[in-house]
Amino acid sequence: MKFYEIPENLTQEIDLFDQQIGEYQEGKMDQVKFKGVRVAHGIYEQRKPKTHMVRIRCASGGVTPEQLRKVSQLAQKYGSGEVHVTTRQEMQLHYVDLENVITVYEELISVGLSPRGGGGNTVRNVLASYDSGVSRDEVFDVSPYAVALTSRMISEKDSWNLPRKFKIAFSNNDTDTSRAAVTCLGFIAKERDGQLGFKVYCAGGQGSKPLLGQVLFDFVTEDKVYAISKAIKIMFDKYGNRRQRSKAKLKFLWDKLGKDDFLKKFHEEYKEYENRKELNLVLEPILNSSEVKKNHEAIKVEGEEFDLWKKRYTKPQKQEGLYMIEVPLNLGDIEGPDGEKIADELENFGSNILRFSVDQNFHIRNIPEMYLGNIYKLVDSITSLSKDPKMFAPMIACTGADTCKLGICLPRGVTPQIQDILRKSDLDLDALSDVKIHISGCPNTCGCHHVADLGFFGKVMRKGKDMMPGYNILAGAISDEGQTRFAIKVDEVAAKDLPLFVKTFLGRYLEKKHKYQYFHEYIDAEGQDDIHAVCDQFRELPTKDENEKYYFDWGSKDSFSLLKGQKAECSAGMFDMIDVDLKIVKEEVAHFESESEKEAKTQALYRLIFSSSRMLLVTRGIEAKTDEEIFDNFIQHFIRTDLVEEKFTSIVLVAKEKKMDELLDRYEEVLDLSQAVKALHKSMDDSLRFLDKEGNILGQSYNAKKEESVAQKDTGSKADQFKDLRGVGCPINFVKVKITMASMKKGETLLIWLDDGSPVENVPRSVSQEGHAVLSLDKEDDHWAVLIQKA
Repeated sequence: MKFYEIPENLTQEIDLFDQQIGEYQEGKMDQVKFKGVRVAHGIYEQRKPKTHMVRIRCASGGVTPEQLRKVSQLAQKYGSGEVHVTTRQEMQLHYVDLENVITVYEELISVGLSPRGGGGNTVRNVLASYDSGVSRDEVFDVSPYAVALTSRMISEKDSWNLPRKFKIAFSNNDTDTSRAAVTCLGFIAKERDGQLGFKVYCAGGQGSKPLLGQVLFDFVTEDKVYAISKAIKIMFDKYGNRRQRSKAKLKFLWDKLGKDDFLKKFHEEYKEYENRKELNLVLEPILNSSEVKKNHEAIKVEGEEFDLWKKRYTKPQKQEGLYMIEVPLNLGDIEGPDGEKIADELENFGSNILRFSVDQNFHIRNIPEMYLGNIYKLVDSITSLSKDPKMFAPMIACTGADTCKLGICLPRGVTPQIQDILRKSDLDLDALSDVKIHISGCPNTCGCHHVADLGFFGKVMRKGKDMMPGYNILAGAISDEGQTRFAIKVDEVAAKDLPLFVKTFLGRYLEKKHKYQYFHEYIDAEGQDDIHAVCDQFRELPTKDENEKYYFDWGSKDSFSLLKGQKAECSAGMFDMIDVDLKIVKEEVAHFESESEKEAKTQALYRLIFSSSRMLLVTRGIEAKTDEEIFDNFIQHFIRTDLVEEKFTSIVLVAKEKKMDELLDRYEEVLDLSQAVKALHKSMDDSLRFLDKEGNILGQSYNAKKEESVAQKDTGSKADQFKDLRGVGCPINFVKVKITMASMKKGETLLIWLDDGSPVENVPRSVSQEGHAVLSLDKEDDHWAVLIQKA
């Protein structure tokens, strides 16, 4: 059984990769260039020094027992000891030393697996419904298309250097279990007048800016899959945004071109392949039948626990007498020895026996009913969630700030707390199998929070000047094709209160569940009100002195720090900080208007002018630590640079001097200032520049000063500008670079000095992700010199 063909030239590519690793280790290839090389091979650097994650392609989520055994052995010999299943139906090995990467690569190829294209700007793992070929409800089996398309795509040279990642998915019916309607290119099985075909979606995606897919074809015959995929890939390659990584995905190309121009350019490419039958995919049928080895003894099991397990995790296939079994993994992880144990048992049932789902679980297929006892004994002997209610099975939590360069919070820390509080509750958890909980550590969607019934993503919350971890709450996603929608953002809660929030809210849902067929119907009718009501119980947050635990994330021994989480793309956390103050501004205006007591109104005004003054300081690379510093920096960087009118200087000084009575007498000026700052925030672009309605840059006097820049003669460099960022932490160092580059011309160069460690590891990456070129990265005594050219 093969789930894809290994490209013939891959051996040569491995040899070249081995050579490039040597060049990097010898200092002949810089860090930024080597990153591009290894990521295209599915090799990602991890936080533990000199270790890497290896992503392993598994087309349609399929692997054989032999392949699972090999990966499990590699995990124990070269990695963390665990195999991780991803939301892309792949496997991952973690913490592989760089010197062992090539050995692991070659071992994988020996069993028909490859990490090539597991990352980078390539055609990524092609998804298919985990139950395709065995579901009683499917239109037809779509997995042969995913397998054939994978083999074709990874054999083509133009699949390896696209503007950004290119994701493809196939679903076998309208429940859209592979999320085809929210990906770059999605095919959903249809039948029309006896003809098999697909409804085709394109330009969808999740991430921090999720977009639903657009209908490319309402129906197209099944023989057009390759022609459509090829045309979209070529079009993406031609017109995708290669200059700005954050705008490079296919979904942004639809916005950039508009519907008419996008479709026009697609059909220009499609007509070249539409009727070339010689290019049609060669489909190999995937047979789903019983292939039990002779003399493999069936184990008979009886009892309530066995019956409950069958009810929760087994399902009859369309093949009479055969069953599917779900093995729910805790956050997609399985110990290496357990992986070997599963492989050993499943080998008795043939090679077409296992799939991974986008919920990060194992799905065993083609098991005769008389052998269900064997599988029960198997899962009972390994570490999984098979003894828990089914609602635990689809829980997803990304790694968050623990290992991710973008993370804010720690989803893998809070998830066990949620599971624990639910296990100890008196809730009927089996009645909650329709609720999928997904958690991400930041606005990016690695935890799939946008497609959750109940979703969360990390954010920064504040109590006074202190920051604490928190989560935005979303609910009510719909995955069914034709009704697809993302979850609705409803409210927020401190990370420390999240487990109790989940328990309390699900208790309310269970009381009303009988009135609704689907969870999203409850959310639309009264669920959002219930979320707000439960959140009201947690609104009053303690100060750090009152309860320091709120200022530590679940699973962390260190006090919460945004800078710790924001390692590579600091923008997400920076904008989150701005949003915190923006929310406070709105709330304090309401408090001022509703309060009747003089003291309460005065305090509301002070908090209002404080947050208005602090809100945008981060965009100027300023970390003010006291009230006085905040007000002084606001005057210097916003009022004196003409971004905010001079007339507000007086009222800011009143606040600085804490003349509360005068502040109350002049309340209209405070309200006007808050409106002015909100308007300024609204005018800000992605480069942290403030623009007027005509697109002209405001605050030119600030940009002209180029504060903190020094002449290049002091550095011995021919760079056009220079900034000494030694002693400046993340994300402020990155913000300062963004500000400087915003005032530079295309092609001009900027030399920056960075400290060792996190600054040099992450600022060059962030600059590259924004499309600029890192020309050199050199170690000089106690710092690094990085030369950047503006795109």
